[in-house]
Amino acid sequence: MSVEDRAETRGDTCQAGYHAQIKEENRARIIRAARDLFLAQGYDKTSLAQIAKQARVSTGTLFKRYPSKAALFAAVTSEQWQLDVEYAAPPPPGDPRFGLDHIGRDYACLVARPGTAALCRLIITELPQMPELADIVGTGFAIDRGPFFDRLRDYLDAEAQAGTLEFRWADGQPQSASAVAEQFLGMICAQLLWPQLVRTDFVPPSPTDPAIVDEAVALMLKRYSTGS
Repeated sequence: MSVEDRAETRGDTCQAGYHAQIKEENRARIIRAARDLFLAQGYDKTSLAQIAKQARVSTGTLFKRYPSKAALFAAVTSEQWQLDVEYAAPPPPGDPRFGLDHIGRDYACLVARPGTAALCRLIITELPQMPELADIVGTGFAIDRGPFFDRLRDYLDAEAQAGTLEFRWADGQPQSASAVAEQFLGMICAQLLWPQLVRTDFVPPSPTDPAIVDEAVALMLKRYSTGS
């Protein structure tokens, strides 16, 4: 490759990187502006034009990425639950106390993110009048769904296959890992999130409080550990 060709290639790479950076900056501003306006004004009273203005992008740029307000709201709620890259993989099976503690503490921090409770209240308030939000509630923003729920369910399945945990209902019938995942995350949400939905003056405990996750892990092991 000649010197001129190499220079041209470097120029193309730099240009592509610049455009990718601009796109990411626009995306971040749109998500931030949409979240702020949804929480301040409500879903119904917020328009895409208002969001574009606050995000400092054209309406064409916004519509190209998010063709509807429901699609943009789905992106806002999805980002609220987005896992950091280092937390994407479940821990290896074999030590359920360690694994559940590891996942539980990650989840406590995730559910305590600023804006989570407010977004939940917004959905609960506006869902009856905004049926287009129903699909979002059923997929992207269910408290025990999304990538975190999948990670926990897969981990529980792996522990069951390793013989360290066994999932059965009180009557002895097999219980799914999905149902057990709901139980575990529900115990953590009951301490950190649910009270905030009905009491605006509720001050949740710190997500780093070890008692919250420790109790949930102890109950899970008491209920499902095989003792092996």
